[in-house]
Amino acid sequence: SGTRDELTDLASDPAMAAKYQQAEAARMAQPVLCCGDVTEPDENEDEDEDEENDLQSAAQEATITSSSEEEEDNESDDFPEGPSSKNTDMPKRGIFSRSEKVAYYGFVAQYFAVGVIYGGIPATVYPVFLGYLNVPAYVYATVAVISSLPWSFKFFFGMINDTVPIMGLRRKPYMMIGWTMCAAVLVLLYFTPLPPPYWCIDEVTGEYIKKKTLPDGSHHAADPCNAEAALSGGKYTVLMMLAALGYVIADVAADGLTTEYAKAEPMEKRGSTQTTAYLTRTIGQAFSSLFVGLFMNSKIYNGSFDWGLSFEQVCLCFAVPAVIMVPVSA
Repeated sequence: SGTRDELTDLASDPAMAAKYQQAEAARMAQPVLCCGDVTEPDENEDEDEDEENDLQSAAQEATITSSSEEEEDNESDDFPEGPSSKNTDMPKRGIFSRSEKVAYYGFVAQYFAVGVIYGGIPATVYPVFLGYLNVPAYVYATVAVISSLPWSFKFFFGMINDTVPIMGLRRKPYMMIGWTMCAAVLVLLYFTPLPPPYWCIDEVTGEYIKKKTLPDGSHHAADPCNAEAALSGGKYTVLMMLAALGYVIADVAADGLTTEYAKAEPMEKRGSTQTTAYLTRTIGQAFSSLFVGLFMNSKIYNGSFDWGLSFEQVCLCFAVPAVIMVPVSA
């Protein structure tokens, strides 16, 4: 009778009937568990898990791909190329890694030697060509331009050592060739003595006699002792240009190696390799300029010292770092 009364109430009250239907629908939607029964997994949950797994797989593949690309970019160029090559990965810190300690010293020595000769050869132009040989002003300007002419072909040399490897190597052979050429030319300059100076030398003061006093008290230019000296600067200019060509070839190859090391630097220290390279080269330039200023400041080179080295001896001194860099580059 109670059930009939509830059905009668539901029939007479539509709102109560709607609530009853909703409660029955929710109850029927719940699975009935008995002993050993297991609820079946929701299809929507399975789809969400599949999508999550796919995203994780794609992320892992992207990470592996980017890592392999970075490893390929960080590989050193100074290893044989081809299918049989055994390339090694560049350390994460590049030239500053502990495993690259020996390479770091060779790298720094490379740029210091370049700086020494890059600053030293031009520094000898004034004392030799103006002070000793007394060449005309236009010849002096030409010598300064020609001695630095190889720097104008730096892009061409860089293209060659990037595209034409020697025995599978693109850096070391060109550094060795450049330093060998530079050292050979500097030694040749040592064995090519300068002619006697243009002006006569006062035996008492050791200075050049550039003026003479006439009986009437007027001063005129003195007669030169070796007028041919002003015409003999050509061969020395060519030899100095060839020496510059040698160290420019080595410098271009070193710049290519610098690029390889720079790519391996972490982002927060990016630029340290280039800064170290050019700071070291600048120190070498300052050293050689100071060396020439001290040891080629004798009166025979229009200086003020009573002592000093000859141009030939200075060239031999500059040949020493060039010779040392040949085995270091190897």
